[in-house]
Amino acid sequence: MINSAFGILLVPVYVRHLRPNEYGVLSLLTITMTMAVIVLKFGMNQAFFRHYYEANDPAQRRRIVGSTLLFLLVSTSLLTAGLYTLAPQVTALVFAGDTTRTELMRTVFIIGFFEVITVVPDSILRARFQSARYSILNITAFLFQILLISYLVIVVDSTVANVLLGRLAGAIFESLIFFFAVRRELSLLFSFKELREMLGFGAPLIFNQIAFTLFLMSDRFFLEHYSTSVQVGIYALANTLVSAITVLATGPFTQVWSVMRFSVMKEEGAEEYYSRVLTYIVFVSMFLALGVSAVAGDGLRLKGSRGYWPAATIIPLLSIAAVFDSAARVLNIGTTLKKRTIYAPLVLLMALAVNIGLNFLLIPRYGIMGATLSTLLSFMVFCALRYWSSNLFIKIKYEWGRVFTIIMVGAMLTGSFYLLNYARGATPSATSLYLSLGMKTLLALSFPLLLYLLRFYDEKEKRRIAE
Repeated sequence: MINSAFGILLVPVYVRHLRPNEYGVLSLLTITMTMAVIVLKFGMNQAFFRHYYEANDPAQRRRIVGSTLLFLLVSTSLLTAGLYTLAPQVTALVFAGDTTRTELMRTVFIIGFFEVITVVPDSILRARFQSARYSILNITAFLFQILLISYLVIVVDSTVANVLLGRLAGAIFESLIFFFAVRRELSLLFSFKELREMLGFGAPLIFNQIAFTLFLMSDRFFLEHYSTSVQVGIYALANTLVSAITVLATGPFTQVWSVMRFSVMKEEGAEEYYSRVLTYIVFVSMFLALGVSAVAGDGLRLKGSRGYWPAATIIPLLSIAAVFDSAARVLNIGTTLKKRTIYAPLVLLMALAVNIGLNFLLIPRYGIMGATLSTLLSFMVFCALRYWSSNLFIKIKYEWGRVFTIIMVGAMLTGSFYLLNYARGATPSATSLYLSLGMKTLLALSFPLLLYLLRFYDEKEKRRIAE
């Protein structure tokens, strides 16, 4: 979620100072780093909490800290050195045979090294519930990196290399301040037993995380292979703008939901609670999706360079896909409560297979629109598969009528945005864009009112609104 917020805040810098092909290169490098970091962590970030909380003995906790620290330092150093050596081959794989960006790839692997080792102090602060210190350190590192990248790109030179240089300096700075903050809690005690148990828990998680990353982002690699880096950049920018829905709704909701779904499971009325949660998260995410669709496209045409304008045509559809992403977070309640989590990777694998198939089918023919349709259809399939697997164990009577009403009204308003785009023409004036922006904003804000006219709200909800 922090990475999404990071990307959104830097959009004004990128759309004015980086060309679309450069943004596309940056996107592919970032995805590669994300997957490398997942592997290099060995799931230790999650295994740490499991074993740290199970240990009541302070000495055992110090062994857990020491084992995690020493293992990640040694393994990440060796593997990063290997990746550094193999950078030409990895670059050729990512960029369809082009090795001219090898040095950029090497920089990415070094950034990944510092991100991985910072897992240790990060986990210590979170495990000890030091939320104030943790927040201050995160905000400090976040602002340092944003300001440095902005300076390097705007003042020094508008290149991908300078973006990565800023990220590298930011990663080093973050690592230093985090390690300094927990210097008294660090340990060099090592235990093969603790390490073996943590790896046994964490390593199997790598596959699931890589699969989900590919489900979300494999379309960029297809665009690079079947199209151009320009198309990758346009598509990546649209996704970055749409990620505002994740930052504002899906991400915070998921953090709360991961606890709340268990806290009410034995209470009377739990089924109604689960049912209404789906309705409300779809409502909130659709409202935000309409807001993003109304503002982002015309805003991009008004403030961004011309090369990014095609992103405006796919933002509304990607926003609808984000709504299905939010819904999918709720639809696995049966497999979660009944501890049938083996179905989670199976469902993800099936959704990934559908996604890759759609990418092969649509992207070579339709470019970024094909990638957009693939994403939308894949999330719809993901929702259906999660609901199917959950329904095998617990049958929740969701408010499908109300959910479909939300989706239909949202789809209708999204269609009206496209009609406005068609009416204003391919090369609208600034006045036309501001007028279009105002009309779309009013249409987006009419969403709750349209639902009211369709008698969407029940009496309890009407009373709460009146209050």
